[in-house]
Amino acid sequence: MVLVLCLALLLLAAPAAQAGSWQRPVDGEALRSFALGSNPYARGQHRGVDLAAATGSPVRSACAGRVSFAGRVPGGGLTVSVRCGSLIATLQQLGTIAVRRGQGVMSGMRVGVVGRSIDPHTRRPHVHLGARVAASGRYVDPLTLIGGARPLVPALPPARAPRVVPFARPPAGGPRFAPPGRAPVPVALGRAPAPAPMSRAPALVPPGPAPTGAPAADPHGRSPGIPWLVWVGLTIVAASLPIGGLLHVRRRRSVQPVRHAATAR
Repeated sequence: MVLVLCLALLLLAAPAAQAGSWQRPVDGEALRSFALGSNPYARGQHRGVDLAAATGSPVRSACAGRVSFAGRVPGGGLTVSVRCGSLIATLQQLGTIAVRRGQGVMSGMRVGVVGRSIDPHTRRPHVHLGARVAASGRYVDPLTLIGGARPLVPALPPARAPRVVPFARPPAGGPRFAPPGRAPVPVALGRAPAPAPMSRAPALVPPGPAPTGAPAADPHGRSPGIPWLVWVGLTIVAASLPIGGLLHVRRRRSVQPVRHAATAR
């Protein structure tokens, strides 16, 4: 009974003794954390961590040991497992494998490259790192075994740089406008010439009433014509001239016989 208790204590102390002796297989941030309940085979659990990495980038061994498996696993893609003392480190979602089963590896040694993700939960290219106790198969959080592990923070999209809109250059001699947040640059401007005095328009005097008998002014600006009475008088005068001449000729003809008769007496 005492021997069984001692063996159990050694198995529990093994992960704690190796804490800080592992290293990250890739340098990317953690995309999905370790999640394990009382039933390690229940759905929706995650028996490791997903570390982001670019496709084709090298994958390093998390610990020193011997390769116990190198091949393809359903749902995990190409996989490499390394036995490191009492623990087994598992690397999945690889594109190629650079080691074989039974080969000894050092911590940080290249074991493959990052491949395309076939994980339905983490679609970005990544490496799945798992850690379990070899004797019991109990899974542990691999980040607790990595020395100087960075805190597990979901990756955020890179912030976009603010868009800089250039200011248009003002015309020569014109006013300058300073961008927001800066004091305006004083610009000396010449004094504008004083406006020329405007001549006063002549006062408009309304016309007075026309004198009695005078012709009314034409509203269209035309000069008044000769009154019709004048035309009638001119017509009478022109017609009386020939009539008067005829009367005068007849009168002379009638006077001449009388004169001849008086001369004959």
